[in-house]
Amino acid sequence: MISLGRVAAFLIVLGINVLVHELGHFIAAKLMKIRVEVFSFGFGKRLFGRKIGQTDFRVSLIPVGGYVRLAGEEESDPNHPKPDEFLSKNRAQKIFTLALGPAMNLLLAVALIAVINMAGVEIESYKLEKPVIGYVEKNSPAEKSGLQRGDLILAINQRTISDWKELEIVIGTSPKENLSIDFLRNRSRLSTHVTVDALTKYELGYAGIYWNLPAEVETVADHYPAQKAGLAKGDLILAVDHQSVANYFELKDIILRSANRSLWFTVKKGGELREFPVVPRSERGVGVIGFNVHISTSTYRYGFSQSLGRSVKESVRLTRLTFDAFKKMITGRLSPKNLSGPIEIAKFSQQALVSGLSNFFMLIAFISLQLGIINLFPIPGLDGGHLLIFIIEAVIRRDLNQKLKAILIYAGFSLLIALMVFVILNDIAKALPHGWGSILPFLK
Repeated sequence: MISLGRVAAFLIVLGINVLVHELGHFIAAKLMKIRVEVFSFGFGKRLFGRKIGQTDFRVSLIPVGGYVRLAGEEESDPNHPKPDEFLSKNRAQKIFTLALGPAMNLLLAVALIAVINMAGVEIESYKLEKPVIGYVEKNSPAEKSGLQRGDLILAINQRTISDWKELEIVIGTSPKENLSIDFLRNRSRLSTHVTVDALTKYELGYAGIYWNLPAEVETVADHYPAQKAGLAKGDLILAVDHQSVANYFELKDIILRSANRSLWFTVKKGGELREFPVVPRSERGVGVIGFNVHISTSTYRYGFSQSLGRSVKESVRLTRLTFDAFKKMITGRLSPKNLSGPIEIAKFSQQALVSGLSNFFMLIAFISLQLGIINLFPIPGLDGGHLLIFIIEAVIRRDLNQKLKAILIYAGFSLLIALMVFVILNDIAKALPHGWGSILPFLK
């Protein structure tokens, strides 16, 4: 069941992005002296609104987008357009009017990320550290490739990897790919290949390598073995059965395969070493003791110019990732299941809002960036499709046939509708026990 909080968060995220996008078209139209007939949030039947001047500002039935209707777009004599109609303007004015919508989304993303940087951005400290492997999971792709604890990842597919943040992104967006990895071991530069697995319903890439995370207790669950044994916030687990554990991931591996078996923990508690038994509870066939580990974070604040520079750099990085993802989908290297529609966006919106305003505005910025980029794709029906037509006309110095343009636009809309149906069904499939197999049984 969809909660009101989820719907509200989704409408805020979508509303800001749609309004900024359409405001771009609206401002451009006013600057070019084009009459704006409708400024609508949502599609379909008009629910309510107000006419101001010559424009009907309205809220429509289906709140998954919006539009600005310019005079002469739907009903006009293409040979004798009125001076305030879209078709009466030259190609440069038309291109400006169409391009300012996506441009406003891109500017919103840059502005929000800059504000977040000035207000203070909290980052998990390890993500900015050099990618030195702290743990290699047993039977993982990384172990099969020969990677070991202590190896420093230098590059993937000849792309330099400078920190854990970049490493996690590259692996996470490369499911089922065979990656060439250069690494440093005992001052020797070596190389290997890792065939990345795909995990979770989102088919994210998984290699089985982790950073060196100390086994320091952050929270303890009520009525679980960790609480019964006396573990508390701040305790540092150093050894199990008198064998030292290098980090949390090594400890977790021991606990998982020790259900209902007594383990002797050596713990640093308040500056003192203590030893006591802990018996992991069996859940779904694996051992659990019920605690969360502490992951250190750092808050960074920047001045205006530095924040703006970092924002532009981050926006460029996210843009590159977006194009990489679409390229991989087109070539079949990344599953279309990674696409998210309104149901998934609503879930992410609520989670981001609950986790804090910084994360919430970062999500708005990310979606705004995606909206700006996607709208510039040369697909008829999107701003980019119209822009492509006008650019072609500018190059050949004559208008394309009206029937041809109509066919292209209708084909584009059909493609967009098909894509929307797919992403909605994909959202539903992610929530079902057998994924797409629950919708289409022959896929099981």
